[in-house]
Amino acid sequence: MAYFALTAFNKYPILSLFPTSYHHEYVLFPRRTHPESMDLELSIPAFDPLPPQYYLRAISDSWVSCEMLLPVSFKHVLLPSRQMPYTDLFDLTPLPTNALQEPNYEHLYSKFPTFNPIQTQLFHVLYHTDTPVLLGAPTGSGKTIVAELGLLRMKRVNPRAKCVYIAPLKSLARERLKEWKSRLGAAPLNWSVLELSGDTRHDSRGE
Repeated sequence: MAYFALTAFNKYPILSLFPTSYHHEYVLFPRRTHPESMDLELSIPAFDPLPPQYYLRAISDSWVSCEMLLPVSFKHVLLPSRQMPYTDLFDLTPLPTNALQEPNYEHLYSKFPTFNPIQTQLFHVLYHTDTPVLLGAPTGSGKTIVAELGLLRMKRVNPRAKCVYIAPLKSLARERLKEWKSRLGAAPLNWSVLELSGDTRHDSRGE
């Protein structure tokens, strides 16, 4: 077997005194796979203006002068647009909660008369359409209620449909479970709210 050190540079490493190395790894070529080829995948950054080319250099750690320098041309590389496809927050009049037009749903938000600006802006697309939405907003900005609008839309269209909430931590899942059991699992909705984890088995017939 043989080890090779693979390095990616932004400049020709011989002509440049200080080439920037963007990637470095050791690659093992076992004897049993010889002479089969090996596919390598690596991620390196690209900047504007795009350089003419990068260089990949492979050096053996066992044999002297066993080295290969491969230029990778950027001549026909097209970078994606750097413009962020986000939507600005519009200055809208806060939408009253009775816009849900369903007394059982309005009861969930009886503690406040209107939705906040983010919820107001996303209300129509979530409650009246099936358009996918990706929301990035700070903590405490009302993202949970935004998700609930999509949930209410789903149950309104198909009362027997099921929704899955995925949390990165069990503590967050337990917190959401406790809140939704008290709000969605109680009258007048009486929906089944269950926790599914790798530790216990639960009834999967939740509505």
